[in-house]
Amino acid sequence: MTLLPRAIFQPIRGNVSRYGAAFLFAGLGAGVRFLVDGVLPPGFPFVTFFPAVIICTFLAGRGPGVVCAVLSGLASWYWFIPPFHSFGMNASVVAAMLFYVLVVAVDVALIDGLLQRQQRLVESQRQLAEMAEHQTLLFKELQHRVANNLASIASMLRLQRRRIERDPASALAVVDSADARIELMGRVHRQLYDPAARQLALPQQIDHVVRQAQAVAGAGHITITVDAIDARITVDRMMTLMLLISEVLTNSIKHAFIDGRSGEVRLTLDRTETGQLRLTIRDNGIGFQDQLPEAASRRRGLGTTIIRGFAAQLHGTLKVDGSNGMTTMVEFPEDAPAPLLP
Repeated sequence: MTLLPRAIFQPIRGNVSRYGAAFLFAGLGAGVRFLVDGVLPPGFPFVTFFPAVIICTFLAGRGPGVVCAVLSGLASWYWFIPPFHSFGMNASVVAAMLFYVLVVAVDVALIDGLLQRQQRLVESQRQLAEMAEHQTLLFKELQHRVANNLASIASMLRLQRRRIERDPASALAVVDSADARIELMGRVHRQLYDPAARQLALPQQIDHVVRQAQAVAGAGHITITVDAIDARITVDRMMTLMLLISEVLTNSIKHAFIDGRSGEVRLTLDRTETGQLRLTIRDNGIGFQDQLPEAASRRRGLGTTIIRGFAAQLHGTLKVDGSNGMTTMVEFPEDAPAPLLP
C-alpha cells in the first residue's frame, strides 16, 4: 500500500469536482437508503450514509468528506429519524445524531490521517529515489575523476622520470615537486567531492583552491587576489579547471618569486565577447627574460606541459606571455564535455 501514490486514493481533483462529489455521494446515500427502507428493520437511519462518507473522503479528501457527512446527517435526520419529514428534537434524536457525528468524525479523521501519511511516504520515497540517483551519479563521477587523476599522476611521473634521466642530481627536487603536486591534487579532490562544499559557488571554490595551493607552497609572502564570475561547470570539468589553476599558481610561486621575494598574483575569470570563459593568472615576478636559461627551460618544460594538458581537457586555448612578469591565459567553453584521459 505504501508504494501507491496518493492520486489513486484521491482521483477527484479541483474544488468544484471535489465538493460536487460530496453532494453526489450524499444523494447516493439517501437514494440507496430509500430503496432499502422497506427491507431494513426500524432503527438503521445511517446505514447507507456511513459508506457514502467514507468513500467520498477517500476519493475527494477531508473537506468534501465533511460536507458529505453534514448533508448525510441532515438527510437521515429529516427522512429516517422519527418524527419523519422534520428536524424535530427529543432525547432519542439527540442520542442518534451524537452517535452519527462521533462515527463519521472518527471515519473522516482516520481516512484523512491515512492519506496524509501516504502522501508523506510517497514524498519520502521520491526524495530517497532522488538521493539514490544522485549518489549513483556522484559515485560514477568519483570513479571517473579518480581514474583521470591517476592517469594525470602517471603522466606527470613519466615527465619527471625523463627529467631525472637527464639530470640525476635533481632526483630529490623532482620527487619533492611531484609530492607537492599530488598532495595539492588530493586536497582539490576532497574539496570538490565534499557534499558540503558542492553547494559553494564557483568563485568560492576557486578561492579555496587558491588558498590551498598557497598553503602547500608555503607562500604566505605572496599576495593572491581572486576576481571570478560565477558559472555553471560540471564537477568533472571543475576538477580540471582547479588543477589547472593550482599548477599555474605553483609555477608562479616557485619560479616568479625566487629567493623568497614578495609579490602579487592576480587571478581573474570572466567571459569573452563570444561567451567563452577566460581564465587569466598574472604575476608581477620575474618573467622569462630575467630567468637563468636552465630555470626558464624548466618553466617552459614540465609545468607548461602539464598546464597545456589541462587546457586541452577543457577544450581551451592556452596563451603564455613572460615578457612582463608571467601571464597565463586560457579561454575555454563553459559547457563542453571533458574527455577521458588516455
